[in-house]
Amino acid sequence: MATHHPTNPDCEALPGGWRLVALSEVDSTNEEVRRRALTDPDEGLAVMAAVQTAGRGRRGRTWVSPPGNLYLSVRLNQGPSLAATAQLSFVAAVALADALAEAAPHVAVRFKWPNDLLIGGAKVSGILLETDGPSIILGIGVNVAWAPDAIQTTYPATSLKFEGAVVPPEELAKAFLRHLQSCVAQWHFRGFEVFRAAWLERAQGLGQGIVARLQSGEDVQGIFVDLDVDGALVVDVAGAGRRRILAGDIFFAAS
Repeated sequence: MATHHPTNPDCEALPGGWRLVALSEVDSTNEEVRRRALTDPDEGLAVMAAVQTAGRGRRGRTWVSPPGNLYLSVRLNQGPSLAATAQLSFVAAVALADALAEAAPHVAVRFKWPNDLLIGGAKVSGILLETDGPSIILGIGVNVAWAPDAIQTTYPATSLKFEGAVVPPEELAKAFLRHLQSCVAQWHFRGFEVFRAAWLERAQGLGQGIVARLQSGEDVQGIFVDLDVDGALVVDVAGAGRRRILAGDIFFAAS
């Protein structure tokens, strides 16, 4: 990771070359990273905010962002190839799960394809990747103290506080950055397979019936059997064989 450290009073230098900016309020941490990259272009810039006024999730969905939760975005170089960049979401999910295990060891985290973390079947975190020229902006939101109610989200949601874990957002942010640095280094050196296996080990619904709702509106029903090397969900559809799902939302049989 780059070692460039701009002189900036709101920028905290962390081990590993991270430069963490903590703000009280911002429209979107992803957008703030994009803006700051114009004058701080090196990898390792991280921005967290107490409140987002225009936070967003995957496919442009609104990410409700009240105080007390973690909203963090980082700027990274792209993966070994443009195609491999899709793998970074799963690498980041493993890093975030490791950080949560460190901060709240009694909480069992599982993964929901493509970019959510669950506790007890309810969403506690989401991950968003966006390209920015030759770089990737990776954003995470974690429900630390507060979770949206059912009318504000497609899926049930929970928070670390509700699950009995008291974790300061700043502490969780720094733990995530440590684990992310380690995981990204391993990904570049060892490849995706180790993270694919780690993700599948904690994948919600693996081996069970799901419905994948595609952007076209089509519903694909089958058994969730695998995660492909490019991050595609692999579903065994009765009478039609295996089908790869590249984008969409999944619903579990009990939903």
